[in-house]
Amino acid sequence: MRSIGWLAGLPLLAGAWVAATAFAEPRLESALEAPAAAIAAGTGRDGAEPWLRVEARGRDFVASGEAPMQAALDEARVALAAVPGHRRILDRLGLVAEVAPFTWAAIHRAPDRLDLIGHRPAEIGRTALAETLGGGLPAGLGLRDAARAARGAPENFSAAARFLLAQAQRLKPGATAAMSDRVLSIRGEAASVEAYAGLKADLDRPPAGFTIGEVAVEPALVSPFTWAASRGPEGLRLDGYTVSEADRAAILAAARLLADGAPVTDAMRTARGLPAGIDARALIDRAFAALALVREGSVSLDGAALSIRGAAIDVQAVREADSLADTLPAGLSRGTVALTASPVSPYLVTVRRGPDAFTLTGHLPDAEARAAIRATLRPYLYGERIVDRTRLADGAPPALIAGLTAGIGILGQLAEGEVTVRDQSLRVAGEGLYRESARRVAAEAARIAPAGWRIDVAVDARGAAPVRDPAACRETFAALATEPTLRFDPGSADLKPAFYPVLDEVAGLARACPQARIEVAGHDDPPGTVPPPAPKEAPAPALSRAKSAVKPGKQAEKPPEKLAPKPAETSSMPDPGLPQRRAAAIVDYLLKAGIPADRIAAAPAGAAADRRAVAFALRS
Repeated sequence: MRSIGWLAGLPLLAGAWVAATAFAEPRLESALEAPAAAIAAGTGRDGAEPWLRVEARGRDFVASGEAPMQAALDEARVALAAVPGHRRILDRLGLVAEVAPFTWAAIHRAPDRLDLIGHRPAEIGRTALAETLGGGLPAGLGLRDAARAARGAPENFSAAARFLLAQAQRLKPGATAAMSDRVLSIRGEAASVEAYAGLKADLDRPPAGFTIGEVAVEPALVSPFTWAASRGPEGLRLDGYTVSEADRAAILAAARLLADGAPVTDAMRTARGLPAGIDARALIDRAFAALALVREGSVSLDGAALSIRGAAIDVQAVREADSLADTLPAGLSRGTVALTASPVSPYLVTVRRGPDAFTLTGHLPDAEARAAIRATLRPYLYGERIVDRTRLADGAPPALIAGLTAGIGILGQLAEGEVTVRDQSLRVAGEGLYRESARRVAAEAARIAPAGWRIDVAVDARGAAPVRDPAACRETFAALATEPTLRFDPGSADLKPAFYPVLDEVAGLARACPQARIEVAGHDDPPGTVPPPAPKEAPAPALSRAKSAVKPGKQAEKPPEKLAPKPAETSSMPDPGLPQRRAAAIVDYLLKAGIPADRIAAAPAGAAADRRAVAFALRS
């Protein structure tokens, strides 16, 4: 009877247990869920989305998710273990995968959309990254982030991603700006000429720690394709478009060669659109050949038409430009050719006699004058050649042929020398074989010059330094002393290339006039002149140049060695010592050119007051 009673009570006990469990379990789960949810939410610090998911099953936790790093994983496990009342943790946690190389890319998918693919740093949530990258986007352009979280992102990832997004916006749809670890690459077509220029400029300044890899970006397409090279008093200026950086370099090299030291301003932009069939290098060669004929003006390309406009260097250049425009390379057509020629001033002609040739340089008025000079030279030819490099130009002085004929008559009696006409001034310099013949030539020269002309003769026996009489020295020196080219740049005491020919002539004059003592006075800058912040270093004379300057009839080479003192620091206030430093620079040059120290000196302080160019004084 007792056994039957015990068995009859079992159902009642089971029902009580079920009832208790059904009543207590929800309460236990509720008590555990709140702290678990707080721990899970805490894994979303610093803008990242929470990665931890926790489910309470009675007194047990089921934890799942991928931590961005080991420290975060360990921290979550410790926090769950510390929750009071739990029995055990079913651990299904792991780490976000680490990838190498770490890749990320922005694709300009459509005009209004950029797609992000690859991997994003696991420690930066998708929302936080979108806020970081989308802040600088223009209105109407959205991001679609399909990148997956991963470990292994390079430091400064966000800065590199912003850099790539900025470049992607400059490209047409279809372009890609990508990152592979610390190497950035860009592919696509520029949206505009300005966008291409901005992209190229930014590539020189990548984010810290990153380098630029492949850049396969096509410049924008323009129509019409235009280009121009202009020449004027301020130097050469380049405008329009160039098809590549290599062609830009070739254009700049040609421009600097033609400028011969004058400034070259590059305002070109890179673009596509040069008509098919035109060879860019042939275009460069022909354009600068045309610009060499222009004194002030331009050579320009509009589509396929090449035009030449402005003032020609001489009359001959007008005809040469017209002929050049009729024989253009393939693909080019003749545009406007409108050149005018003014009389040349000063009018220069030189006939030089060397060991095996007579060389003619400078200008002549016409072909008849050229033929007359060659005929005059013919009796003096003993196997020598005539090398004619003269050009035709208006502006010849009266009796030019008579003056040259007289000078050639003297030159024919010399072993070596030259005849130079500068307007109505005739100069003969050189060496005779014998001292007596040299004296006779010098004595007869004054009687052969055309009426109204000035003649200067510096002829001596071979091996002897030519000596002039004091009157000729003073006259020649007066002409040199007023040369307008001897003006220093503001704030600078550096010699300029334009100084060297004049200083060489001063050195030659000093050798031919041993009785003369030369004084050099520097000059101030005009009132209100502000020197440039970083003065350019002009090439300065070297000892080898000075040695070559003492050879009669030879033009010294331009020196590489710097002699002039560096200019004072830039200041808007006048520099009272600047005229003296400028004078000292010229004196230093002339000393090395062979002038004895007791015959060359800087003028006393104060001698350059209110002067705007270097001045010389001849003291006997």
